[in-house]
Amino acid sequence: MKKDKKTEKSKVFYKLYVVNIVITIVFICLISLLCSTFSSRLILNNFIAFNEDMIAEKVNVLDDRVKHLDETVDLIIGDESTFKFLMTNEKDYEKPTAILKIIRRFRNICSSNSLVRGICLVDLQRQIVITENTKMTIEGNRYDRYQGQNSFVVTNDGEERKLEFVKRFEPIRGKKVVYMILTVDEEVFTSNLLVGKESEMLKSCLMTRQGDVLTADGLDECAPAVQTELQGLEKGTEKFETSGQKLVLYKNPSKVSDMSIAAYEDYTYLEGQTRELKQMIIISSIAMILAASGIIYLCSLQFYRPLKRLGSKARGMNGGSGAGKSMDEYSLIETAIDELQYEKEYAQPYAIRNAAARLVMEEFQQEWMDYLKETLHQPMKFSWYVLMVTECRDNACTGKISGAYQKLIDEEPQINGFFVDMTPYRCVGIFNTELDYEQFLEKAKETKNRLAEEAVSCICCVSQNFKNPENMSLIYTEVLCMLEKAFFKGDAAFVHGEQTQEGTQKDQDRKYGENKLIQYVVSGEAEEAFAQLRNMTKSLEDQAADIQYTRFQYFQICQNLLENVVELGAKIPKDYGEKELFQKIFETRTIQELDALAEEILTCCIGYFQKREKGYSANVEKAMEFIRVNYGKDLSIDDVAASVFLSSGYLSIIFKEETGYTVLEYITAIRMGKAKELVLQGPGLKVKEIAEQLGYNNVQSFIRYFKKYYGETPMAYRKNADGK
Repeated sequence: MKKDKKTEKSKVFYKLYVVNIVITIVFICLISLLCSTFSSRLILNNFIAFNEDMIAEKVNVLDDRVKHLDETVDLIIGDESTFKFLMTNEKDYEKPTAILKIIRRFRNICSSNSLVRGICLVDLQRQIVITENTKMTIEGNRYDRYQGQNSFVVTNDGEERKLEFVKRFEPIRGKKVVYMILTVDEEVFTSNLLVGKESEMLKSCLMTRQGDVLTADGLDECAPAVQTELQGLEKGTEKFETSGQKLVLYKNPSKVSDMSIAAYEDYTYLEGQTRELKQMIIISSIAMILAASGIIYLCSLQFYRPLKRLGSKARGMNGGSGAGKSMDEYSLIETAIDELQYEKEYAQPYAIRNAAARLVMEEFQQEWMDYLKETLHQPMKFSWYVLMVTECRDNACTGKISGAYQKLIDEEPQINGFFVDMTPYRCVGIFNTELDYEQFLEKAKETKNRLAEEAVSCICCVSQNFKNPENMSLIYTEVLCMLEKAFFKGDAAFVHGEQTQEGTQKDQDRKYGENKLIQYVVSGEAEEAFAQLRNMTKSLEDQAADIQYTRFQYFQICQNLLENVVELGAKIPKDYGEKELFQKIFETRTIQELDALAEEILTCCIGYFQKREKGYSANVEKAMEFIRVNYGKDLSIDDVAASVFLSSGYLSIIFKEETGYTVLEYITAIRMGKAKELVLQGPGLKVKEIAEQLGYNNVQSFIRYFKKYYGETPMAYRKNADGK
């Protein structure tokens, strides 16, 4: 039994090892084959190219020697006595004295030129032959073979072989033909021209156009077929096979004569030069395969060990059954994953409900938000959050409700989030959106109306939109309070944040109170500010709502105050950050502690603005005065800077340091202060007229700034003030 278990455990390992080693061997063999093939070709081509270059160099030497012979002929013809003899048929130039000059000239050239052994001038018209030794008359047809020649001729005069350089002239065109024949010293002429002396395997020769071989270096040993092939080869390199022998033939003709340098080399020898390289490649490949085998063995073992551990754990998850023991590691892991997947599908709804419950009912933990985002594939990337709670009397409807709102999330690109069944009768939705609050409410109502058409009746309570998800539990508490109040509205109720606290009027009252509080703080009116805060907190105490709801209202008052004074340049301690403030408020145990905390924050804000009003530098004071006088114009920072003869950049720095405002913020503050006065004057002034007086060319811009400053539009502010 132990033996079988060991065999099963190692089966996957050997599969891994064999597959990897086979792939490696195939890869190395392919690479070796390619390297061997291409390197062999490269070496052969390099050998052939080298031989071609060597033959080309010898041809250049040959051309130089031929040019030397041409120059010698030109030198002879250029001699005065020889030139006169050639250019006339007069008998005077055949006199012994004239001929003697020519002979002497020929001798001098022969004695001074190592290439030239003899000179012969043949005048066919006169039938005269002049050599370096004598003058004679042409007898028979001895010189007929030179007719038409203008290059090298190989002759055999008895037993003596001669190499003659022949040049044909017509000094008197159509009337006279002369041959200048130089007997060339063959040994001197051909010295160092045979490439075979520099390459043991390369056989070469000098060959005329007629196929005469002047001198050879092993070429005479080759078959006649090779010589014939070389004679027929015009120029270049070609492969040739004869009698089972592979050869490479070379031929490079002279550029200035009818001579060529021809050569051949045994191709088998060239291939043999690559054999050593192929052997090295084969040996290297074998060494790499052996090394790779060892490395792959160790790597396979390393990779197999965690797989083995996973297999053992999977076998344990299978309960150590016999079926589990008979499976390999992959099968065991697959079975375990299938079981986990089943458990996940079964347990995931519960996990989602648990995470959502903790998120809205406990202190905020980012891990629960991250879990829901990842599990439900929701990026939650927008700025605003909205919380929704629905309740119905039929537990069969909760699935339809959550499905309908989840469909809204899936189909609307500007909404992210999730909708979860918390209890058999209650669903909670957390929405993340970039829609305006009114737009979101409209979409939510449309979904509820569709549910009503399907005979699904439920109460829906929607919170105000909020930025910080850490306030989720507090928002949830507020929505639950809304849900209790919605009890009196019937099963079809749709309640949202603006309808809480017994309707819109109380919400507007709270906003008006907050605006008054901020005005007192900014103006440094401490007594009025504390009185306003007490009125607001007393109103909350009188309502005697849920304690968590009351804490939330206190949090909103303090948070709005801090946000507004920060926008005006106030420096608020870190202890009053949103998260810290939330924690401080919800740690209070009595309403008195809430009041004390609110007054502490108010004192901090008032202190900042009172300190700021103590005095400014002359330039800043002048700039502020310029703004107070000209706020009704279309002012820019450049206009203000020009009024005090400073750069806009420098003015911005010192203005911010001394006042806490930027220049534009101060302009807006002055305008908004004047705007409040004009708005409160009554209905005599229209909003458009007020905007024009304050330097706003665009009425909508004025309304936007006013709402940002006082929390509501000018008309709503006037209406609320009249109501007070």
